Order: sequence, then C-alpha cells, then structure tokens
Amino acid sequence: MGSINLYRIDEEKQGLFLQELAQKMELRDTIFLESENETGIVENFGLSLYLSRPGESKEISWNWVLEEFHEQSIEVSTAPKGIIIVEKDDGITYAVTFGHSYFLVDKFCDREFGFRFARKLPYQEIKTTTLTTPNSRRNKTVNTYINYSELEFDSGESFAKLKAKVKLEEGFTLYKPAIEIGSSIRFSTAEESLIEILKLIQHVEFVLVHSEDKYHIPVFARIKDTDKLQLLEGSLLTAVAENPTQVNISELDIIGVTEIFNHNDGEFQLSYKGQQKNVSSLSNAEIERFCDESGWDYSRTLLNISVISLYNGHPVVTKKVRDLIDYTDDGQKCLLSKGTWYQYNDDYLSYLRDSIAEIEVKYNPAFDFSREQHDNFINQKYEEEKNEPRYQGQDEAAIKKALKQKYYAERAYNLLREQENGFQNFDRVDVKIGGCNIEVMDLYKDGMMCAVKIGSASSKLCYAVDQSLTALKLYKKGNLPNVPKINTVVLWFVLETQTHIEDVDGRPQLNQLDMLMLKNRLDQWKKEVRLQGFTPMIYINYRLN
Repeated sequence: MGSINLYRIDEEKQGLFLQELAQKMELRDTIFLESENETGIVENFGLSLYLSRPGESKEISWNWVLEEFHEQSIEVSTAPKGIIIVEKDDGITYAVTFGHSYFLVDKFCDREFGFRFARKLPYQEIKTTTLTTPNSRRNKTVNTYINYSELEFDSGESFAKLKAKVKLEEGFTLYKPAIEIGSSIRFSTAEESLIEILKLIQHVEFVLVHSEDKYHIPVFARIKDTDKLQLLEGSLLTAVAENPTQVNISELDIIGVTEIFNHNDGEFQLSYKGQQKNVSSLSNAEIERFCDESGWDYSRTLLNISVISLYNGHPVVTKKVRDLIDYTDDGQKCLLSKGTWYQYNDDYLSYLRDSIAEIEVKYNPAFDFSREQHDNFINQKYEEEKNEPRYQGQDEAAIKKALKQKYYAERAYNLLREQENGFQNFDRVDVKIGGCNIEVMDLYKDGMMCAVKIGSASSKLCYAVDQSLTALKLYKKGNLPNVPKINTVVLWFVLETQTHIEDVDGRPQLNQLDMLMLKNRLDQWKKEVRLQGFTPMIYINYRLN
C-alpha cells in the first residue's frame, strides 16, 4: 500500500519554489500524461521528478562514543529525497514529497488547502487532532481518541493537523479511509502509480468544488494585502524591541502532516554574523544566551538569527527565528506563524467571543484610580516617612520622587484598596518555591484571590494571567499555607484608557477590547480556573487622568 503526501503550491510562490528546487535538487525527467476527471473531462498534466543530489558519506553525531571505546568511526550516506511536481494547464501546481523533502516544499505551499478539503469530509473515526492555541501556555495540544467520531475543538483553538478515518462510499477504491491532513494531505492508496496521483488530485478538486462544508473548522487565512503586511512587520519590530519575551518559539510544529518537536527533536545550530553555536534544544533562553555571549542586543538581533536543524550532526533545513515564532498582533487580529501572517477566521473569532462572554465581569466606579489619588497617596506617605534617615538632606521634591518610585501605581492602588475597601494586601508577599520567589497574589477579600495589573496592552495585562495561574496551582498543591481559603479567582484590570466598555446595564463587555492576545489568554485562564474547581471573575476599572 502506498502513501501519497500531497501539497498544493501557493500560486504566488510558484516561481520562488521552482528556483529553490533548481538550486537544491536535480531535475531528472519530465513526462506528460492525460487523465479523465470525475466530470468526464480529460485533463493534461506535466509531471517532473526531482531527486536530491548524491551526497557524500558523513560521520554520525555520536562518533565520540566510539572514540572513547577506541572503535572506528562510522559514516553514513545522506538519505535520498524526491519530489514529483505536477503542473496543470490551468497553472495550478501540486507536489508529492518523498523522504525529508517536505521541509523544502512546506514553506511554499498553500497552507489552507488541506483544511478546505477536511471541511468537506464525513468522518467515521477521529484518531488524533493537533490544535493551536495562540498565546496560551499550551501553545499546541495533541489529542488522541478511541472510538470517537466527533470533530471536537474548543474556543481559542485552531486546527494544525487532523488524523482520522473517512466514511467512504461503497465501491470507492481511490484511497483508504485512513487520512492525515495538515498543510498537506496524506493518503493511503492501494496502488502506486503516477495515474493514481493524478486521480487523487482530480478527486480533491472535485470535492472542493462540488461538496458542501460539513464542519466549521477554525483555521487561519493567509494575508496577501501588501500594505497590511508592511503594517504588521512594523508592529512586530516595535513589539520585539519593547518586550522580546512575548515572542514564543513553538514546542511543536506541523510540517505538512509531520510533527516536529523544536525544543528536543535532535540538535540545532544558531548562526548570525559569522558566529555559530550548537544547542540541544531551541528556546528563547538559549537564543538570549547566544546573543549575550556574542555581545549583541537580544531584542534587535532575535528575529534575524538563523536556526539550522541538524540530523546526525548535518544540516537538514535552515530558518530564521522569525519563521519559527508565534506572535499575535492585537490591533489587526492577526497571527504570525512559521513566517507567515494569518487572519483569524470568523469561526475562530466567533467561538472565542462566545467563550469570553461567559466570564462574570464587574465594574465598581469607586475602585477607579486617578493620578490625583496617586499624588494624594504620595503626599500622605511624605508626611509619614519624610523624617526617615534615608531622606536626610533631601528636599521635598527629591523625597516625593523617591516615594513615587517606591509606591508605584500598582502598589499604591493595592494599598488604597486595603486602607479604604477592606481588602487584605498580599502585594510583594512572595513564597519561595524551588529556589524561586513566587508572588502569591495582590489582594484578597471574601474568598477572592485577586491579581491586579494596570495597563493598556495585552503584553502587559497578560502578566496578571500568568501570576493568577501560577498562584492557583500552588494553592491547589497546598504550597501556600498562609493564604486564606479561596473560592473565586479574580483578574483585576485597571485599564489606562478613557473609553469605557460597559453596556447600558453597567456590565463591562470584554469583547470590546482590541486585545486579541489577552482574550486568547483569558479563554484558557477561564477553563483552567474552572477545571481546578473555582469561579473565574474579572474586575474592570480605569486609570483616570
């Protein structure tokens, strides 16, 4: 039984694709075939075979073990790779990959092709799904099923890969029920022949045109508008310069229908401006270390560093860090994934919107925080602390400046809630866990554990989400013995904006916020809090001028 891994090449990338093929592989032969499609029309195809150039024998990466035992080193031949390029008269190009050639093809493919087909199919059994959850601690999730036939997903999730059994009509023999779908489609066929490949292509095209969608599958649509792409690139550079840690390298990538684990799948070489470093795992920490050792500014260098994937110590594929990261642009509601910008589709946004609307949100104007209140608080602290030895010899302006640094906005806000509203202040109360200091929470009252954050952007407000989840897990494990009993987990956002988001009944509408990254995180936070047996709640207030 054969295995056919079918890609459709992005029409805008066909020229670049053929150029790279000519550089990296040898064109061995081209033939022309005809095939009648499912509507009875005979179509013409050109099929070209590309093979990897014969490689020299290379040493294996663990020859050092043999040397330690005074054994002779081992050399292996480079594994061959092959690609069949299928070109149609209408200009559409397909590729069928063999060996590791999918690395080359994947970056030029039409990434929506596989799931456009997946929406049309009836399934008799779902085997595994790989779901992308942007801006979540679980960046990608692989789910396996037993005796299950529902195509299941949750809010905030988008499909990256599907492995299933398809319901086939009686007498259908073109391919077997087992199918894998990602940026490519992998079929199992009873016959191995070029005509079989052409029949598969014609069948897929027929299904795409003549079948209705059976599922609404949340995926991402590639952005092609050049003006918008320029805007997104500028936004990315600004975001990385301000906070490079918000850029995440995914643990798991799907190349076609193949899972690649970036953090521990073999070895990697970092390369930039003539400097190289081999690392056993790929992470922000390793890249930052590489920059520090070379004397480069991490935030300005990060996106341009080359990452070479090694197999048995030898290069397989080279990509820039920019082509490996996941990043969400809040304002444009777009995602950068594997070097390509995508728009969140309506299915994705609809499920996310409904999920966020389930969270209880409260607004109490008495908890708004003005700059005048902050100044009055500093004046109060000035009267209380001005005679302390540390301020000896300083005038009033210098002392107040120091106090404003000591009692920064969030600390002052938490202390005011303690003084005026009966909250218990845990701000700056840390618990030492495994050598690390963990901030427990900011405020507590009546069973509510509150994480407070003042800000106007996802990148800042998301810190409160991380703090909340970390503290919740420690509480559940019994590692916070001095914390009172809790039943509700609260995220308290003090928004630095003059635009209120309450409806006519005074209830804040989180979906009015242009903060897609934050909404993705809130969606996951809500689920985790409920899973742990607590009630999720959000307080919204405003930082007033």
